[in-house]
Amino acid sequence: MRVLTVIDAFRLGGAETLVAQLGRVSAEVGIELDVLSLHGRSPELSRLEPLLVEAGIEPRYLGVRRTLDAPGFARLVRYIRRTNPDVVHAHLEMSMTMALPAARLAGKPGVGTFHQVYRPMHGRELGRERLAVEVATRSDATVFVSNASRRSYAEHFRSGRTPGSWHVVHNGVDLQHFTPPGPGEPSTLPADLGLGDGPVVTVVAALRDFKGITHAVAAWPEVLSRHPSATLLVVGSGEEGDRLRRQVTDLGLDGSVVFAGMRSDVVEVMRGSDVVLLPSIFGENLPTVLMEAGGCARPVVASDVGGIADIVVDGETGLLTRPGDAASIAVALVRLLDDDALRTRLGAAARLRMEEHFDARLWARNLLALYRQVGERGRRGATRA
Repeated sequence: MRVLTVIDAFRLGGAETLVAQLGRVSAEVGIELDVLSLHGRSPELSRLEPLLVEAGIEPRYLGVRRTLDAPGFARLVRYIRRTNPDVVHAHLEMSMTMALPAARLAGKPGVGTFHQVYRPMHGRELGRERLAVEVATRSDATVFVSNASRRSYAEHFRSGRTPGSWHVVHNGVDLQHFTPPGPGEPSTLPADLGLGDGPVVTVVAALRDFKGITHAVAAWPEVLSRHPSATLLVVGSGEEGDRLRRQVTDLGLDGSVVFAGMRSDVVEVMRGSDVVLLPSIFGENLPTVLMEAGGCARPVVASDVGGIADIVVDGETGLLTRPGDAASIAVALVRLLDDDALRTRLGAAARLRMEEHFDARLWARNLLALYRQVGERGRRGATRA
């Protein structure tokens, strides 16, 4: 089946990276992907391009500057007619608002995906979101990647009622890439990090306020009181970086909290970590990093917000904590660092859960089933007409 995937831009955000992830496995289940960015090429808006090329996908650009771009919309309709996909799948709000009506005008089924849990919006931002929800709901199918996401949008835009066209389809990660260390394979962290032999708790996240990393830092003195050789490894970059570094210095933690910046060797980092931590306080939908950690059989500590509980089963594959509660984070981390057998058991269970629910190939097969469903519905409608 030929699918035209339309996305706002080729940024390195969560939704965009997932499109590349899907590209790695789509051919295995019978999906041929054509990926189109509404925006044009630029250093900031093309950062995903190498990952797409690596996945065997040729990135294409439409060169649209804004949603209300009549010539751009006409170009999109012509592109759909020329490439003749079986389904058009739009990700993120601008793409849904433009590509789903364009698909209908070109006579093709359209599917739209929301990648976030609803957060408070106002003014023009709320208007754009409301328009995207309305357009997506009128399309052939609307996808939410977690139950929390669908529930939040139903509450805010549909008075709690869930339209029949709204589906939950969990994302997935490539579990042939994110794997535990093999027999006899070392599970050490990359040498350039220069860490000691003590236990390592790793946060892989953008350094943004909603990720709650400040609460992980606040919890760290308590962890050190029980495990003085432990290291908190923070992998990522963002606007909160300077403030977090000041917090670390103010707490006297410079020797035990390491900021590693952005890294491309996340698999090796995961495998070498004792625990993966995600202390978000809001805004999380279905965090890919928790799937990646589970794929590598790492136990996790994560806040019970958004769709995180779709991934992490508390006490079985990891430990859930209260959001924004440093004391709760410290208790969970100490519990895991105290107990090697518990970490091993939770990590093994996490890997099994990823195989059963969050394998990228399962995600691709579920999308293919939805594409066939909307395609068949469209054929029946055309026949009746």
